[in-house]
Amino acid sequence: MFPNQRAAEIAVETVKSWLEEADSQMKVVFNVFKDIDLEIYNNLLS
Repeated sequence: MFPNQRAAEIAVETVKSWLEEADSQMKVVFNVFKDIDLEIYNNLLS
């Protein structure tokens, strides 16, 4: 029961950090199952 908001923050921070360190233009897709998760990711990525 890890908090959705914190999980998304960790995921986005980790991916952004890796993309920067690797100097990668890789496209990353976050697959979410709930509308609330979609809203959280949209807010974090906007």
